[in-house]
Amino acid sequence: MRYDTEVTFVIEKDGYYDPELGEHVEPTLDKKIKLANVTDLGTDRSKALFGDIKEGAKVIRLLRPYTKECDYVLIFNKLRNKTEKFEIITERNLRLKNTFIVQEVASGG
Repeated sequence: MRYDTEVTFVIEKDGYYDPELGEHVEPTLDKKIKLANVTDLGTDRSKALFGDIKEGAKVIRLLRPYTKECDYVLIFNKLRNKTEKFEIITERNLRLKNTFIVQEVASGG
């Protein structure tokens, strides 16, 4: 298996009012980039998870466990030459690896 696809785990931090500064602090994005093996979700697993075959569902496999919470995942699509946004549907944490099943988020949301 090749771990050659950049996957970015994103945490959105809300903006807030800082009384010491006396001003509003803008929202920020905390990003963590990992190299992963990314494949399309098989039809059998897709039917078991979603009840039907979903387009845009992928499996992300990491060599080292990533256990932090994240709001969404960005995956660079080499064929389309653009970054796509995914939400985590389920994850499996093993001792040395972990696996995520993600589904593409509509471009409007």
